[in-house]
Amino acid sequence: MTQPPIVLASGSPRRHELLAQLGLVFRVAVPDVDESPLPGEHPVAYVGRLATDKLRAVEVDDGALVIAADTTVELDGEILGKPTDIDDARAMLRRLSGRTHSVHTGVALRRDDRAVTATVS
Repeated sequence: MTQPPIVLASGSPRRHELLAQLGLVFRVAVPDVDESPLPGEHPVAYVGRLATDKLRAVEVDDGALVIAADTTVELDGEILGKPTDIDDARAMLRRLSGRTHSVHTGVALRRDDRAVTATVS
């Protein structure tokens, strides 16, 4: 059986690195999606929705396996977005330092008309 073409629906260098470490041959298609949380959206639902949105946002040939994912940090029920710059990253790390927080990841896979999404915390 021939391996289907794999498409990574992500611009994340880390996700690219992880698939490469697995020895997979794949191409990258960076999806254009709004990553804003919906009002009152739970962090686990948020990462699942974003992974699914990214999955749907890329055009691929029939038979291709599309992999999409999203990760967020939750602190006191708040979804912490990506830092905008180095100062924002430092401020975020100071907020997290010594405090319990959660990391949530949503992963979505699609091949033809079949799709599955899972989340892990």
